[in-house]
Amino acid sequence: MQNFKIIFFFLVITFSLLIACSTSETTTSTGDQVTETTEENTDNINDDNNDSDLMISSLSDTYFSNTNTIPSAYSEIKKKVEEEVDLTKGFRIQIYSGQDVYEADTVASTFRAWSDTTIVGYQAETYTFFKTPYYRVHIGNFHDRNRAFVFSKMVKRLFSDAWVVYDTVDPFLVPEDTTQIMFQEL
Repeated sequence: MQNFKIIFFFLVITFSLLIACSTSETTTSTGDQVTETTEENTDNINDDNNDSDLMISSLSDTYFSNTNTIPSAYSEIKKKVEEEVDLTKGFRIQIYSGQDVYEADTVASTFRAWSDTTIVGYQAETYTFFKTPYYRVHIGNFHDRNRAFVFSKMVKRLFSDAWVVYDTVDPFLVPEDTTQIMFQEL
């Protein structure tokens, strides 16, 4: 019974394919008149189509050959694109993140005391704020991520969990590019 179903299904598919592939004539209708074309008449039709193809290609070639030339006075002018730089975007170093506000204040005070006695060339500000569900302490203001990273290496001597974060900075407190930040000599 199972073999009969498979054979029947195979025959139906084969018969469908034979019917679908058996017609090779094209039918064209123009108004009330229906014209069937066979292989003998296709040569004449192809010749007629070649004439219309030439008309289309010659029209497209005409437009393709048109060029717009820019006068030399205008071609010498270069437009300078001015990029707007947002000076409030930059990097800070996060030295604490936890749920204890007293611990956050203690860490900020400890950093200020340590940086006053240890670091020369840049006095980093401390920022303590609450961002659900943690209190965070960020230090410094940097536009350049590499400078923030170098400063974070110095801070990691006291705060091993310090890391650079993207943050809004105070552009007036960002150290200049020529500022040398280093440890004090004892």
